[in-house]
Amino acid sequence: MSHQLRPPGLVATTLLLTSREISARLLSPWLYVVASLICLIAFFYGGGFLRGFETESVLVTTDPLAVLNAVVVSVLAAVLGLRLAASLAWEREHHTMEVLLVGPVPHEAILLSKFCAELLLLLLLVAVYAAYLLVAQPLGAGVVGPADAAAIGRMPLHALPLLALGLLASAWARSVRGAVVAYLAGLVLLGLFEIVLGMLMARQPQELSLAAAYLRGILSAASTVVDPLSAAARLADLTEGLTGQTPLAASRTLMALGLAFVTLALAAVVSRARGPV
Repeated sequence: MSHQLRPPGLVATTLLLTSREISARLLSPWLYVVASLICLIAFFYGGGFLRGFETESVLVTTDPLAVLNAVVVSVLAAVLGLRLAASLAWEREHHTMEVLLVGPVPHEAILLSKFCAELLLLLLLVAVYAAYLLVAQPLGAGVVGPADAAAIGRMPLHALPLLALGLLASAWARSVRGAVVAYLAGLVLLGLFEIVLGMLMARQPQELSLAAAYLRGILSAASTVVDPLSAAARLADLTEGLTGQTPLAASRTLMALGLAFVTLALAAVVSRARGPV
């Protein structure tokens, strides 16, 4: 009786590669440096908040952690997206992708494993951050509690499009340097678009010069196309309701998930078109 070897399916292959990626990440000091960084951000933020009570009469009527949560999620999204931008390009640059494809491992499994590994790291780092808030209580006893820590809620889901954007840049580039430059350039351009548009929209029409009014009109018109496709806009959604303390709209979170899915699909198509070299 002949025994025919059958390669594992897409799901099994993805899980196997993801476990390999996670094992490598957990052994890297980078993970612990980033975890310490986000805890330091919370520490200094909490210290500054407490000093505000000591020097000024402050009445807290809103969640003091809302801004901190948005900053931490945005930092993690940018850093993990940068790691994904280098991941696939590294495989191509060092010719290890050829070995995987001959395996045979489909392009989709390689992309999904790298994305899932960074997603698990994102959840782990957010969990470390929430645990630090609960244990250390940087804003003082009675201010930080389980309800405040749970206010992070759906925020990490808004980081997924930026992670997928990093993977798309990595699928397109033929070198780590090219992928990093492409990712950072896209992130800066999208971020500047959101910042400039937000600053112009925050001002009254009578306060704008003629040039600023024209620029505001152009950017507002362009935003109808750019906003649904922008990973930076999905992070900007986290800060929209901070002033009025309005809850994060579920439709915005669904947009983030949809954009992440579309970007991953595009990365798979680009990776196949680029090939292993």
